[in-house]
Amino acid sequence: MARRKATLPNQAETWLKFVELRINIFCKALYLLNVTDDIINLEDEISKALNPELITICRTLKLKIGIPVWDAKNRPSTDDDLKATFANKRPDFTCNYYDTNAECNELYEINLHIECKRIGNNNPSWNLNMNYITDGINRFDCLSHKYGKGANDGIMIGYITSSTKSDIQEIINQNLPKNIEKLNFKTKTKVENITTKFERENVEPFDFKMHHIWADFTEVD
Repeated sequence: MARRKATLPNQAETWLKFVELRINIFCKALYLLNVTDDIINLEDEISKALNPELITICRTLKLKIGIPVWDAKNRPSTDDDLKATFANKRPDFTCNYYDTNAECNELYEINLHIECKRIGNNNPSWNLNMNYITDGINRFDCLSHKYGKGANDGIMIGYITSSTKSDIQEIINQNLPKNIEKLNFKTKTKVENITTKFERENVEPFDFKMHHIWADFTEVD
């Protein structure tokens, strides 16, 4: 089957700068984030606690931009989207990019979606590392969620709450689908980000970049 054209924003260079700035904001905010032992096992509470730090970074850098929106539903952009399943899904964070030269609704608002997952030891009842794939990365290429629809980039944030980065990476790489490039984290810094290729099969644009930001919170207060 012929591949359809990617729905890149018209101003590709502006989009790239938009994504780079948001990655920088999240990385800086994760460095500030204090994950205490009362929320270390509560994924949603960690993401909630990240919100004030995101505001702090945007304020400190004096950025005149929209702060990443937490837990917002996918916005339907066409009449066909109104009854679609993905319109009720909630990425952990959303950053909105607007292309004023767009010729249709779908290209006017492009959403940079950020999905956050705890990663670490594999519990038989709740496998954190497999969940990073099945309920995280895969949501960027399934019709029920369509995270990153119309966008060329998406972000996964991994909250390391147990184990080590290298051990987690090994497990995740062993289970990644073939159309997703393996992770290549190399440092022991608290916050590290990398970019991998993701040849999507169900959600356009198919040529996709997944940015992974991992933050190590194994030493809690």
